[in-house]
Amino acid sequence: MKKYIYIALISLAALVACSKETLHPVPSNAISDTQIFSSVESARTALNAGIQYICYGSSFPYYLVMSDTMGEDALVTAGTYGIDNYERHIHAYTYSQVPEDDPWWFGYANYIWLYDYKGIDVANNIIALMEEAPDEPGKEDLLAQAHALRGYLFLRLASIFSSTYTLNPDAPCIVLRTEPADGSSEHLPRATVKDTYTQLLKDLDYGRQHCSPANTDFFTPKACALYMARAYLYMADWANAKKYAEEAASNVFDGSNLMSQSEWQAGFMDPNVEWLMYFAFNPTTSNYYVSIPSFYYLAKTAYSVDEKGKANPNDIEYLDTAAEGDYFEEPLYGYSNIRFTDRFRNYFEDSDCRKMFPFYFYEEDGWFTSKFSHRTMVGDADYPLARTAEAYLIKAECEAQNGGNAALAKSVLNALQEARGATPTEATLENIYMERRKELYGEGFRLHDIKRLHQPLDRSKDPEHWADVKTLPADSPRFMLPIPQNEMLYNKALTAADQNEYWRK
Repeated sequence: MKKYIYIALISLAALVACSKETLHPVPSNAISDTQIFSSVESARTALNAGIQYICYGSSFPYYLVMSDTMGEDALVTAGTYGIDNYERHIHAYTYSQVPEDDPWWFGYANYIWLYDYKGIDVANNIIALMEEAPDEPGKEDLLAQAHALRGYLFLRLASIFSSTYTLNPDAPCIVLRTEPADGSSEHLPRATVKDTYTQLLKDLDYGRQHCSPANTDFFTPKACALYMARAYLYMADWANAKKYAEEAASNVFDGSNLMSQSEWQAGFMDPNVEWLMYFAFNPTTSNYYVSIPSFYYLAKTAYSVDEKGKANPNDIEYLDTAAEGDYFEEPLYGYSNIRFTDRFRNYFEDSDCRKMFPFYFYEEDGWFTSKFSHRTMVGDADYPLARTAEAYLIKAECEAQNGGNAALAKSVLNALQEARGATPTEATLENIYMERRKELYGEGFRLHDIKRLHQPLDRSKDPEHWADVKTLPADSPRFMLPIPQNEMLYNKALTAADQNEYWRK
């Protein structure tokens, strides 16, 4: 099937259609595959469109925020304490997602699936069509970027639409599309978890070996190594997880390659030495009100906070200085509907730079976090997709496992803790797991850790949690999202039995 790339949409979103049912007549201003993939320079435009799908506004924020709100530390405001939730993330928090996409706020698994596969199809087209292009400078990096993009998105989809590798590697995972979309490639069964990880690791390794290290707003060898370490961690392959974590961190675990405390507390919006890969948001590419900062950030400081941390929501005033009556610094607040429990906040020492919970409006509604900031407008903030701190945590965990090096695990863990202003601890697995929660909160890791560690969900100790789902057993089928109804309907290789367990009819 001949596909076309629409000029007006290349830089933002729709590059090629993923289903024949959604194809439209070719417009007069379209250019063909032959033209777009005739040179590295023109094909790079396609890659740019593919990279956009990583942080696309209709998928990425839901994927990322979902992992935390489906855990025990974060929650979504009930909408009765000063700020409405606008139905954003409610159905992840309450475990009430559905396979249908209408209404969208119940079924955003559909959008994560749709746009991640659009990005995968961009990668597939580059890999398939650029192989025949003339060799010229940049071709190797272009192909490597496409492989890395595909592997990264496969990992992201596998982590939420299937069970864990250690639970059952032969369980059904995702649809493993590795060819440009056409009539036959649409009808593929779900691959196994094992086969999916084999493919995504192969893709990421290709990127690790061939990507240019020059630009961290694209895939780099170190970023690919970290994604491989993450995948191997999910597989409980400690030797390989450690190997690639060491590569991602240049085998430096003394704290010198971590961001400073002041950089941490500035709010995550500008690249620094620790960011191995980031997405470059600016006023043109910003997701605005569906950006990550929009869901978390109200203001770094409230001037009228009592001794318990309570601020008055009626005191938000858009003035310039405290002297003029502005009780909140920079109140570019977006939705601001994600909060954190008091118990989680109390895990942090006052000296810890990561204790970014400046105030709350009502204690029943949880604490705001200022970990993610804006520059000049809502959503104007770069976002880290790979940080060296994660390599520290993977290295420490692998060394703490049986057969590892306990002293080295402690050294690595302590280097991270000291860099953040926290008191060093022993490197028990429980302490390392807690350090992951403290370092990575808000970055989309908590649900994946609950799944891979075969932990239950327990929100019963936190009175802020208002969702009916307070507890779930380890390995609950509800930790997986449903396969979207459109995939179930149009993919003739799937039957009702291929739906994830909790949503089968």
